[in-house]
Amino acid sequence: MDEKLREQVALFKFSVIGTLISGELAHGELSKSIRELSQRRYEIPNSGRTHIGAGTIRDWLAAYRKGGYEALKPKNRSDAGKARVIRPELAERLVSLKKDHPKMGVNTMFRELGRENFMQPHEVSPASVYRLFMRSDLKPHESKTGKEQRRFVHRFPNDCWQSDVMHGDYIKDGPDSRARKTYLIAFLDDASRLIVGAQFFFSEATVNIKTVLREAVLTYGVPSRLYLDNGRNFCADDLRIACAAMRTALIHTTPYYPEGKGKIERFFRTVRSSFLPCLKIITSLKDLNHCFELWLQNDYNRAPHEGIAGDTPMNTFLRNADSHIRRLPPHVDPAELFTRKESRRVAKDGTFRVNNLLYQTEEHLIGKRIEILFDVDDPTRKVKVYHADTFVHATYPIDFNANAVAKRKEI
Repeated sequence: MDEKLREQVALFKFSVIGTLISGELAHGELSKSIRELSQRRYEIPNSGRTHIGAGTIRDWLAAYRKGGYEALKPKNRSDAGKARVIRPELAERLVSLKKDHPKMGVNTMFRELGRENFMQPHEVSPASVYRLFMRSDLKPHESKTGKEQRRFVHRFPNDCWQSDVMHGDYIKDGPDSRARKTYLIAFLDDASRLIVGAQFFFSEATVNIKTVLREAVLTYGVPSRLYLDNGRNFCADDLRIACAAMRTALIHTTPYYPEGKGKIERFFRTVRSSFLPCLKIITSLKDLNHCFELWLQNDYNRAPHEGIAGDTPMNTFLRNADSHIRRLPPHVDPAELFTRKESRRVAKDGTFRVNNLLYQTEEHLIGKRIEILFDVDDPTRKVKVYHADTFVHATYPIDFNANAVAKRKEI
């Protein structure tokens, strides 16, 4: 880099930190000012980027305080004009890793090789590794749809949640079971990139989507919008019922257009590149979810994210949480979030049917019309009975074997 360009870069850095160098700002005010600066758009010399991370601004400020204006100038490489060479054994190992794990990211490779003491920190740059892969015909996969892409981001936490399903690896759920395919169901907060709910299952059925969504709502509050895939499992009536109860707008994506859910698709790529390749021996679905939860909370939700100016998803979410988190309405029981209400007439024998199962109710309701509340995916098949807007009792499918041996009242 010539001296003129170094001067331009230093002047640009100085213009960014100019309001911070007085030293009169308190710690809280300094952090707020840096955060505001990181959210602006810039024309950065010698770069195509338009945003600067908060951590980078802190580094510039620290460098200026230590070395003055000259410290803001980029340092020329001591080996300028010479191609930096990756050790042959390291290059061979990197190429081997890429071939064995095509979706593994370069930074994940660095962490793995660092744990094995195979390479030193900052021994080689990501750009050098990308060039190595290009020379080895290991080109990254690019998705081209031909559609215009317009980036968007919602302003506050819980303004909008995205959700989708990622097809995972095959695992065994016990030593003697056969390997089965896993599915990762995830919900992402658009504004903060926080993963508010995610879990692996052996099925992508609606019942599992409901499990993750209920836990996410109880933990992080109610979203104003749900932006869901257009698959049958995301279009179930139970999800519409829950959104109506929560006063949440339900939006479905355009079919065959995954770019519409770019943020959660990007998260899935991170799972494939940073989590799955680092898994050791998984002996059960419970074991997989335990490892995933640890990675999610420690390595993703609390790690700097480029999409939010270098802040972490958890910090970004919590910063505005107090004023923008909406909880379930008082009249909505979380256990009944996905329940549907239907009408039935009680038969002469005091029974009624739900999903081809026979239920018993109280004698005084014979011949009368009742309202029933039930969740089609409740494994207990519990049904709540109401008459004239008054709760009567909860009932379960008739156990004919128990009825056969039950003692009758003598008349």
